[in-house]
Amino acid sequence: MTITRRAFLVSGAATAGSLVIGIRFGGAAAAKVAVWPHTSATDFQPNAFLQVTPDNRVILQIHKQEMGQGIITGLTTIVAEELYMSPESIVREFAGVHRDYNNPKFNLMITNASSSIITCYQPMREAAASVRMMLLKAASRNWQAPTGELVLEQGLIHHRVSGRTVKPGDLVDIARTLPLPKKIELAPAAEFRYIGKINNRIDAAAKLNGAAKYGMDLGPEDALVASVAYCPHFGGTLRRFDATKAKSMRGVVDVIEIEHGVAVLATHYWYATEAEKALEIDWDPGPHGAESSARTAAQQRQVLDEAEAEAGYPVASDALTAEYTAPYMAYATMEPQNATVSVQGEHAEVWVGSQAPDIAAATAAHGAGIPVANVTVHSTYLGGGFGGKVAADPQVRDAAQLSRQTGRPVKVILSREKDIRHTRYRPAVTCRMYAELDGERVTAWRYRLCTPSLNYNLMQAIRSAIFPHDLPRSELLKIAEGAMQDDQENIESALETHYQFGAIKVDQNFRNGSVPAFFWRSVGNSFNGFFIESFIDEMAQQAGADPLAFRLSHLEPASIPYQVLKLAADKAGWGIDTPGRFQGIAFEFIKEAYVAMVAEVSVSDNRITVHRVVAAVDVGLRINPDIVTTIVESCVFWGMSACLYEGITIENGRVQQGNFHDFPVTRMNEAPDIEVHYTATARAPVGAGECAVGPVAPAIANAVFQATGKRLRALPLRLSA
Repeated sequence: MTITRRAFLVSGAATAGSLVIGIRFGGAAAAKVAVWPHTSATDFQPNAFLQVTPDNRVILQIHKQEMGQGIITGLTTIVAEELYMSPESIVREFAGVHRDYNNPKFNLMITNASSSIITCYQPMREAAASVRMMLLKAASRNWQAPTGELVLEQGLIHHRVSGRTVKPGDLVDIARTLPLPKKIELAPAAEFRYIGKINNRIDAAAKLNGAAKYGMDLGPEDALVASVAYCPHFGGTLRRFDATKAKSMRGVVDVIEIEHGVAVLATHYWYATEAEKALEIDWDPGPHGAESSARTAAQQRQVLDEAEAEAGYPVASDALTAEYTAPYMAYATMEPQNATVSVQGEHAEVWVGSQAPDIAAATAAHGAGIPVANVTVHSTYLGGGFGGKVAADPQVRDAAQLSRQTGRPVKVILSREKDIRHTRYRPAVTCRMYAELDGERVTAWRYRLCTPSLNYNLMQAIRSAIFPHDLPRSELLKIAEGAMQDDQENIESALETHYQFGAIKVDQNFRNGSVPAFFWRSVGNSFNGFFIESFIDEMAQQAGADPLAFRLSHLEPASIPYQVLKLAADKAGWGIDTPGRFQGIAFEFIKEAYVAMVAEVSVSDNRITVHRVVAAVDVGLRINPDIVTTIVESCVFWGMSACLYEGITIENGRVQQGNFHDFPVTRMNEAPDIEVHYTATARAPVGAGECAVGPVAPAIANAVFQATGKRLRALPLRLSA
């Protein structure tokens, strides 16, 4: 039994003008009004996203998860444009779990892969335009006036001839009886008032005044709080434990052994965590107790040696070769993992900030032993996601198991240390590159890396959402192994190179270890960008060429990559000497977004300081321009942390890091001056959430080489005396 990524992912976005992506229409077009989580018998609801209430509220169901990227503002802006009303006047609610909210790229209700705007732009415009057209038709019937004399403007329908007005809420009963428009009339782009212009974050006030609720803020007041002790070793198990002292401590209600650890249940988080420290636990390290980062690196090199020997590529005597590496990486979101679950009989409610509410629902159902249809998920704001809040374990899984056992609502909160030590990780990677040059032209380029398979790990991470609960693990592993056959996430930058390098060969080899690997912001681009763009500088050096000129000479002059590289270089003053400062340049293509970046650094006492970063970006139409800029700036910070500081190391089968003292991130006082510039573009909007992560590390590393003459081929960058 095998399955590939394509076997369970739905193919790409729909064509322009389609009415089928993620939209299910009700009204007279359906036999009955569709049953969505927010369905109301009194409202006008022609689709899953929008409803108009008799008291004149226009409600937008936010079916994407807000984790700081601004998607609430983006979706509201798109809808507001077609409804001819201000975004602030639209009521926003987090949508419940329903198939009509599934991401068409993945057939899951998931927010990931910079896919929200690219998959929602056209469908959400059509959904809102259909509401507008049906309300105008309802007013036409009400007044017996031609629709051409009517206009919807700022929450009122106006009759141009008589001057009469009516609220949409007063037309709900008529609108509910109408057929869907046969042809959707979208607002002309030339007349946009909000798209490409409005920049105020719709949720800013709520986040400032505390009204915005995160997972930790919600749930029943009588919920117990659980602090779970997990085995520190990957694949380890519990031998024995003694909870005598813990049970006697203040606020402790019970101590329960669960499938993956020992849970202390108390009336307050502090009581639970203090009592957990008093547990006497004997762990069995299991079969992976000798796993280490050094061992992983050695095994990856062995795999590459064997693959290269088997391939038997001819090697030119003057060929350029290099080996690059990147470590495991944690997510370390500002909000650690947490979830509250209340199981009552055969039903459950879940309060969680999750990138995939349907996966959370399936995980809770599995943990509670109930049908997934009986689970209600209350989505919340996420304090960061980056891929780390796609899978719903351990927090949802354990909360569901504990609520089932105790008959009480249970909130599971992972401490910062647990969040770092018991998560999934961006895989550790070893990459080898080979190039042949004829003067300043690359005539052959080979790229090979060894890493864990993300698809192999994905099948296991979301098994509850896509496979039967009783599927034997042996069968699951067969499916996971089959999924490896179509796993290209780790080499996406290499496969999509825009450089004209003559003969190109890209290969990958998998080595799946005990450390669970998963999708991390920008996925393979996060390390491939460093590998490829650093090696391009090495090729330029061998050719005796300027790094910018070398790149441009291998690109089509009319292409977007050429344009963004030129723009970044021009804005950064490429080639203009600044005493003590050195520049590096890099390019990235990810999810249809193009980014070029110049970093300006200095080096003193082997310490790297980034003073300035200049980015040139093409992400198509920017729905909210300032928000796109803040996203690019966040990518720079994220990329700097990974480049200069972060890295997860494994020793004796366990993670060595646990908090920001040994897994440091870029701090505000280290912030460089960041400039973001945009090319003129007529393209439809594409994903921006991860677009500028990849170029950060190579731009910095290439600048460090200019400063020191040292080529750093491992992340995080380290200079030694």
